[in-house]
Amino acid sequence: MDKLVPHPRFRGLPPRPQLQLTEQEVRQSYWRYGNAHIFPQTALRADLSVQRYAVFPRPYYVDMLKTCVDCARAFIFYAREQRYWYETLGFYIDVDCVRCVECRHKQHAAKRHMDRYAELQARDALSRKEMMYFVDDCIFLFQQGKLKNLSHLGRIKKAALRQIPEYDGTQALQRLLQSARTIANLTS
Repeated sequence: MDKLVPHPRFRGLPPRPQLQLTEQEVRQSYWRYGNAHIFPQTALRADLSVQRYAVFPRPYYVDMLKTCVDCARAFIFYAREQRYWYETLGFYIDVDCVRCVECRHKQHAAKRHMDRYAELQARDALSRKEMMYFVDDCIFLFQQGKLKNLSHLGRIKKAALRQIPEYDGTQALQRLLQSARTIANLTS
């Protein structure tokens, strides 16, 4: 358990047992618990009146040991976190947590950068500040493998050099493109 990805909100010792349930009772209460690595002693009673479900509600939440699909590290999907997802945020009960908290943060950051990039890309003209954001988004998305067209990035770099040549991000984009073109030429 030492190598678990820590969760900033739900880490630490599990809460004192509130329900005295057997492992079999927990496993039979919800289909997803059947083969999962669960900790029945952490069971929390669910509020079925606020759950969103298509067929069957989930009467209990229990800590589950999971493996992140992105980084392959182990993490706990805490019963308290499940309660928050399904009762406060209103996620459908069959939505599963497949990424550790660190990879979820990275995924959300990538989405924010992509959304802002798309918004700025669609504009006819950008202010200096918007161009700085645009350059930063391009660098981030290129490094994450989301942007791959070097000639498109080259056009953005030229626009940035005209509008904000002194900005550190502009020089960083220029260096990034030089490196990427060098690698592309070596592999061709």
